Amino acid sequence: MGALPQQEEQGGLFRTAQTLARTFLNVVPDPAWVKDTAGRYVAVNSAYQKAYEGLVRRTPTEIIGRTDFDLFPPEQAEAAHQQEREIMATRGAMRAEQSIRNGKGELCRFEIHRIALLDEAGNVEGTVGFAQDVSDKLAAVERLRAREHELTTLVRNLPGMAYRCRNDVDWAMAFVSDGCRALTGYPPEEFLGNRVRTWNSVIVLEDLERVWEERREQLRLRNAFALEYRIQHADGTVHWIWERGTGVELERGTAAAIEGFITDITDTRHYLDELVYRATHDTLTGLANRTLLIDHLRHGIAYGQRYQRMVAALVLNIDNFKYVNESLGHNAGDELLKEIAGRLRAALREHDTISRIGADSFAMVLIDQETLGATSQVMTRILNSVRKPVALQLQEAFVTCSVGCALYPADGDDPETLLRRADTAMHRARAQGRNCFYFYSADIDSKTEERLHLEANLRRAAGRGELFLQYQPQMRLSDSAPIGMEALVRWKHPQLGIVSPARFIPLAEETDLIVSIGDWVLQEACTQAKALIEAGLFAGHVAVNLSARQFRDRRLVARVSEILDNTGLEAGRLELEITESLVMHDVESVIGKLEELKALGILLSIDDFGTGYSSLSYLRRFPIDRIKIDQSFTREVDSSADAAAIARAVIQLGHALDLRVIAEGVESEGQLHFLRQNGCDEIQGYIYARPLDPDALRSMLAANARTPSDQATPADS
Repeated sequence: MGALPQQEEQGGLFRTAQTLARTFLNVVPDPAWVKDTAGRYVAVNSAYQKAYEGLVRRTPTEIIGRTDFDLFPPEQAEAAHQQEREIMATRGAMRAEQSIRNGKGELCRFEIHRIALLDEAGNVEGTVGFAQDVSDKLAAVERLRAREHELTTLVRNLPGMAYRCRNDVDWAMAFVSDGCRALTGYPPEEFLGNRVRTWNSVIVLEDLERVWEERREQLRLRNAFALEYRIQHADGTVHWIWERGTGVELERGTAAAIEGFITDITDTRHYLDELVYRATHDTLTGLANRTLLIDHLRHGIAYGQRYQRMVAALVLNIDNFKYVNESLGHNAGDELLKEIAGRLRAALREHDTISRIGADSFAMVLIDQETLGATSQVMTRILNSVRKPVALQLQEAFVTCSVGCALYPADGDDPETLLRRADTAMHRARAQGRNCFYFYSADIDSKTEERLHLEANLRRAAGRGELFLQYQPQMRLSDSAPIGMEALVRWKHPQLGIVSPARFIPLAEETDLIVSIGDWVLQEACTQAKALIEAGLFAGHVAVNLSARQFRDRRLVARVSEILDNTGLEAGRLELEITESLVMHDVESVIGKLEELKALGILLSIDDFGTGYSSLSYLRRFPIDRIKIDQSFTREVDSSADAAAIARAVIQLGHALDLRVIAEGVESEGQLHFLRQNGCDEIQGYIYARPLDPDALRSMLAANARTPSDQATPADS
């Protein structure tokens, strides 16, 4: 404490000041002072100087006798003066706040306490004051308030509801954040203390018991808990929510309260449900996919084991689906699949499983089958349902299906085995003529294995050089000149030997291998024909058969053009043969494709003419050059009046349409004589030449070589 002035004491004020100095100023750690009624400092302690040194810059001795107007800025001095006047007038006390900067330039905040100083008689002799540095305290309060504001803002803006509730029978809410309104549609205050409603009242009834049990169990184990359940919103909609909570204020091992957070996960649940649905269902038809089918079949087998019942696994394949897909387009194919899916649903029981397992394949699980007869009735119902006409793109389409069936427990006791054997039975149904069903039996496994083995070898045949071409020459009847040759694909397997085309061509058609094989045939035929022409041995055309799959391939025209460019074969030397039945499906599309091919400059012919149902009005529009009489008629023209009449009519029709007519399968002199007499233009058959290997063909052409003027030209052929 600074020394008190050593001047002559003046009355009672100085005696009072000395007493205060001893009893007050020396013991107060904070800045303290005594002033007279005029506001002059009578005494200050050392803490005063330390606190105010940055502003006052005077020693305690220099402060004595001065007023605040001498030491502080005018506004602070005036405020202190007014407070002191009021205190002395009321003989009371007053608290105020003051902010100053210390010697380091730091802002310090003081809480000022002033009180009137009275003598023994109660007369006012001045004021006493002390200042308490509350900078840290106020800073802490401000930080606390800022944190509280941040937390309040955070809770208010969280996409959910924070809560605190009692851990009792009613779970009464003690705190509910504003997010309650968006979450439930109800204001928070309705839940506080269970005034209007309880939280349990909004939980969907089916979920309530589970929520209670799980929450209680986790609290008993002193674990935090996380729950997913449903609540009913005020608008009547059901929402999925996620609740995370924990017990607080543990007393004797029991949570006195629960604090937690609840958020709406409806969109997330719907998204996850959609993902699960997509993972287990076919997106086009909405039917179960193979994953879900296997699961249902596994449950069906378990049911069969428990109750000693049969379970049927069915595999269905749509006959000729690819024709619809390729001729009418993929949109029509999709519509057909959806229509068939609907028909299958209608044909089966609600608890039976229907699945789409391939582009044109379905599978079904029928539980609780009593007899084979009952299962047969179901498959008959399926066949009848599928073969009804379907309206596609303003026209009716007719499809059939083949169905295979394997039974638990007779044919297998696991899903994979049953489905594999049902698929085997389905292929047998297709081989039986389609539009039928077939039950699996052990004897068909060997034939299926043989077919699969043949298919696997056929897929590698071209790459291994096992495929080769033979050529059957075609002769002009008027002068017996060779005018062309038909390319015929053959397969020589190193172990199986020569595989009959009757075995591998249908297999290639069924498995789509026909497109790649057809590509190879076209490339090879054009290459070999070009070589014969360049050798001067051949001046006609080479005919190549197009399968239905090849013809419907959107790349066909571009591929033919590319092969002609690559091989250098003149377009007029290539003839493409298509069957009569092919051109009569989706006629307008066929005409467009034929015109595109014709624009390349190639020749076009209709094969197997007379076996289909060509319309003369359409036949006139086809840009074709030849029609070929099918060998089924040719072989009987000299023994059957009907066959002779048909062949004669075809020849006359062809000439009437300005088309050349060729007969295939000519084997006898009688057949040759009939065809020559009735004006047939060309023939092909054993009577002229069998199919020949390229070397044998070259030898034949060389032996029959004539002068260039005698050779057939592209125009002649």
